[in-house]
Amino acid sequence: MRKFSVFCSGVMADGLLRSKALMATKILIIEDNSDLAELLAIYLRGAGFETLQAGNSAQGISKALVERPDLVITDLHLPDMTAVEATIILKQDPMTCAIPIIVLTATTVREWRNKALDAGVAEYLIKPISPTDLTNAVRKIIQAPSFFTAH
Repeated sequence: MRKFSVFCSGVMADGLLRSKALMATKILIIEDNSDLAELLAIYLRGAGFETLQAGNSAQGISKALVERPDLVITDLHLPDMTAVEATIILKQDPMTCAIPIIVLTATTVREWRNKALDAGVAEYLIKPISPTDLTNAVRKIIQAPSFFTAH
């Protein structure tokens, strides 16, 4: 995992720390293919996660500010902006800077992977992905000690 250049205190704006043992993990899926978004939501709900969906980056950013998800999964190439651009916006905002982001894409070009990681993405996964691999990646991030201190 690379460090991104924007400082993030990791403290939720309302000053409350969430108890992950007592709350379901809320995951925001940003995907313009509604069938794929619903399939990902089914995988994640089946693994015990709560899901939210947005059809483009702007909707996803707005939803992240309002809903305060615990994790974001986003496609790399969306109609309005790339996941790299959306990640930069989310990482610059104190309300969303501590939210881990997973990019899920069919793009295997190393340059895009590097740009995403440099922007602050926690994980870069390639489609197609199995339900097991997806949920394992999510669990790896939410079980990391830094996840609990940031939330």
